[in-house]
Amino acid sequence: MLKRRFSLIPLGIFILLFSNLLFASHPEKKVTSTFDEFLDGEFDGVSVTSDGQLIRSPAFDELMDTKEAFVYSAVFNRTGALFVGTGNNGRVFRIDPAGSGELLVKLDQAGVYALAVDSQNRLYAGTAPDGKVYRISAQGEAQQFYDPGEKYIWDLAFDSENNLYVATGPRGIIYKVSPSGTGEQLFDSEDIHIVSLEWDLDGNLLAGSSPGGFLYRITKGGKPFVLLDSSLEEIKSVAVDRYGNVFVAALSGGPKPEAETEATTSSSTSETKAEETTVKIVGAGNGKKLEVYRIDKDYLIDTIYTSDDELVFDMVVRDDGSVLLATGNKGRIMAVSPRKFATLLVESEEEQVTRLLENNGTVYAATSNLGKVFKLGTKPPAKGVYEAVVVDAKMVAKWGTIRWVVSNPEADVGIQVFTRSGNTRTPDRIWSDWEGPYNEPQGSQITSIHARFLQWKIEFGPEARGESLLSQSNAVDSVSVSFLQRNMAPKMVEFTVHAAGVAFAKYPQANSSGGVPPGGPAGAHANSLPKQIRELETPKITTPLRKGYIPGARSFSWKAEDENGDSLLYSLYYRQENEASWKLLVKDLTDSSYTMDGLSFGDGIYFARIVASDKASNPLDQALEDRLESKAFVIANSLPVVEWKDVRSQDSTVSAGFSAETTGSSIYQVEIAIDTDRWEVVFPEDGVTDESQEDFVVTLSDLKSGPHTLKVRVVDEVGNLGTYQRAIQVQ
Repeated sequence: MLKRRFSLIPLGIFILLFSNLLFASHPEKKVTSTFDEFLDGEFDGVSVTSDGQLIRSPAFDELMDTKEAFVYSAVFNRTGALFVGTGNNGRVFRIDPAGSGELLVKLDQAGVYALAVDSQNRLYAGTAPDGKVYRISAQGEAQQFYDPGEKYIWDLAFDSENNLYVATGPRGIIYKVSPSGTGEQLFDSEDIHIVSLEWDLDGNLLAGSSPGGFLYRITKGGKPFVLLDSSLEEIKSVAVDRYGNVFVAALSGGPKPEAETEATTSSSTSETKAEETTVKIVGAGNGKKLEVYRIDKDYLIDTIYTSDDELVFDMVVRDDGSVLLATGNKGRIMAVSPRKFATLLVESEEEQVTRLLENNGTVYAATSNLGKVFKLGTKPPAKGVYEAVVVDAKMVAKWGTIRWVVSNPEADVGIQVFTRSGNTRTPDRIWSDWEGPYNEPQGSQITSIHARFLQWKIEFGPEARGESLLSQSNAVDSVSVSFLQRNMAPKMVEFTVHAAGVAFAKYPQANSSGGVPPGGPAGAHANSLPKQIRELETPKITTPLRKGYIPGARSFSWKAEDENGDSLLYSLYYRQENEASWKLLVKDLTDSSYTMDGLSFGDGIYFARIVASDKASNPLDQALEDRLESKAFVIANSLPVVEWKDVRSQDSTVSAGFSAETTGSSIYQVEIAIDTDRWEVVFPEDGVTDESQEDFVVTLSDLKSGPHTLKVRVVDEVGNLGTYQRAIQVQ
């Protein structure tokens, strides 16, 4: 086994080490204020609303641990006893009104997927994978009541005349069974499964299917009608409120192949950019995994909640119009208000909340992985703690202040805020201890030791609450943490010397201030503005530099990075070969390119150095820099020259010898022309044009007698061009 060893540094030395670090001058701020941001933390007796508020959650008290993996079904009888069906051992448990639980019966099936109670208070269980219906006595004696000859029984429902309706698969048939146990086929959906049953206020049977995702309304006479064709695959749960509105939860591993969906978020969110904060209620669109609909009496369909990563297994519609959703795979109960505000009501330690029931105003929940039963109380639990996701400063940081905003503060009942820090991503025993509590919401100095990571937590005090599951008192709207990163030197990552003659010019760009940059025409205080404000004048799309040709120009471009996000200034230096000292060419550039006038420099081999400094964002005595030197480059301003040698004429042929020479550069190309401007390339005697001096011999044939003009054009590697000519006489 590999063992990790840790050496302890005395605290005094540790503090001394950190005191020698240089810190950036501009603090960073991490604000947590939205539903999604709070959702990343850990909840214990705390809820979060969709408009971004932490509140006390209702109590979530365990009534029974079935010791089974799954709870598939649950139902109350008329005396207030709660029954739950489990898997994978086919057990049914009973919890009496006093909260005492016991095993009632073990059936010879793997899963009890459906439970129902008739008018005589008798319990019925539907099973799988050998789909049968059992009637279970109060003493736990199970008797087969009906066998539809199907593999799965997904749901059971009794009508007012004590007829039992059985939802089955994999043929998607609903059976109607009389009180005597005689059954008949009521409806063949032609889908694979009927997974959910419910009654509307007019006595019609509502049935949800899979994988077609249809919600059927079936009259007492057996006439079907499709109320909803969902874009998802399964109608998992159906509920009806006291006004007759039908609520439907559809889920899927993905949308139907023929359905075109666009993922959106149904809960309220808020965005924070710079110092701007916007709270917005996002319209419920199509979810990849979950959609919850409300169908009113006029059959108008309204989507009230969607999700791309949650699954809903059950739901309850309360008298106040709110909808409670049992979700997985994070074991959460979500509450959706009539205005579509979503609240994470409870987060359990189990992976899925699979069943929700309400009895006499009290809400009960059953879970899977592991199979347990809980009761929600209106009084919050004794402990209410929220631990935020770890703040990553990206490097060692000095912690500033922590601030929080509380809405509807309750007299004499406060909240306490704590922090701890460390240099590992996951808080553990080698982190510092919790510091606090902090007492000033407007800004308390964080006393946790300097480190890369920080975590904060909120502990809520005891709270008196009425009959509501949700409390708006002591609601935490936002928490912000400020910190100062250790100042890191900029990093030069690239330095390019461009070809001779290349010159850079910027494309003209409009800015949001109508052409007048921040700070006035001279930009007097632009660099002093916060970075997020300066960036308002920076185009989001980087426009490349415009390149052109100017004789003698030498251009440079570079790239640099700064982990602190500091504004960088660049200084460009040069030196000639065999010189020891660097000379300043230009100072404190903000651009990442520069073109110099090479005509002002003597011929020779040169080197350039670029220096990046973060002094624009830090005190001068704490500023850091980095540098990068170029490869050698040539400045050559002298024109190439030609020296004529032996020129002979015989009959109609002329032989001409000459040498071409450049200063500070190599010859690139030599061309000749006789009398006209039709130039031809010629090679030197050694066959390769690659030196500063080359010898040439050219032979011109078939020339007419009389005077002629021989022209020679020499171009060097940096673009200098010299043209020379000589008169020749052909006899």
